[in-house]
Amino acid sequence: MITAEVIKELNSPDLQFISGNLKAIADQVVPPEIAKKGALIFVSKKEQLDAALAAEASIIIAAKSVTLPETANAALFQASSIQLGMAAILPLFDGKMNRFRQESRIHPQSSIHPSAHLGANVSVGAFVVIGEEARIGDGTTIGAGTVIECFAVIGDHSILHPQVFIGAHCELGSRCEIHPHTTIGADGFSFAPTKTGQLVKIPQIGKVILGNDVEIGANCAIDRAALTVTKIGNGTKFDNLCHVAHNCEIGENNVFAAGFKIAGSSKVGNNVMVGGDTSVADHVVIGDRIIIAGRSGVSKDLPGPGQYGGFPLEPMRDALKTLANLSHLTRIRKNLARVMKHLNLEEE
Repeated sequence: MITAEVIKELNSPDLQFISGNLKAIADQVVPPEIAKKGALIFVSKKEQLDAALAAEASIIIAAKSVTLPETANAALFQASSIQLGMAAILPLFDGKMNRFRQESRIHPQSSIHPSAHLGANVSVGAFVVIGEEARIGDGTTIGAGTVIECFAVIGDHSILHPQVFIGAHCELGSRCEIHPHTTIGADGFSFAPTKTGQLVKIPQIGKVILGNDVEIGANCAIDRAALTVTKIGNGTKFDNLCHVAHNCEIGENNVFAAGFKIAGSSKVGNNVMVGGDTSVADHVVIGDRIIIAGRSGVSKDLPGPGQYGGFPLEPMRDALKTLANLSHLTRIRKNLARVMKHLNLEEE
């Protein structure tokens, strides 16, 4: 349960207390469509505000575009945007860490090498394996069945969900979150063909380095570099089912939707947004502040800011026209066939 006073004390630049009872208590957060008495509700339309007030919601967070009444029984806040309001408030209701609760911080069924270093207040779940000389930062939580190989480094206050794999010598910054079944530091995909057609593996002896505040979704794979580093910058976020190949360098504050794949030795700048199921070829350079639509294919460099989509990749305006024209191709072909027949022309 959270009081309106606690929300006000967050001193978030994205939230402003308007009026109402600061002692109001909310025991849950629900969408406006199912507004309930005693709940906290985010509203972005007048109709949603009316529904929340009628249901006697305790705390209401409204978008800037919504005009709030001068007086109400609920505690009223205004947010610079609903998304930023959620980012500020929902951590107060987040029970994620309850998933990791156990009788002791270090589960007796975990296996920790004597030379590994664990910082203060580290939580280690059942069947976790931590290798030689691995270093775990203060306040980090490691879920059941996770493997951290030798000489790996995990920063402070990071969360590794159950069944995560961190390869040898790989490094994670502070406040990272890695979701279940994700692998960081698998071998890069590299083979040399012999004269007889056999494929001989080229050992991958580099590592992966993640910056601070990186989040990687479930079932992702980040490959170690062949010789140096596969790098992901501060604040970058990956959705589920993403793959980063060896030697890639990805900058800061990027967002990649589910199914994103990037081939080896490619580079991505800062503040890039990429839609789902997009693929990037090897040795491609993508600049800063670029937006790429979902299901696109990137096979050439994109040096400057802009919006792109499709395959072959085009500026977004052209990509949308191409997409719209696809539905007319069958009719166009039929009409062309009629024209050629009328002119007594044969197809070459």
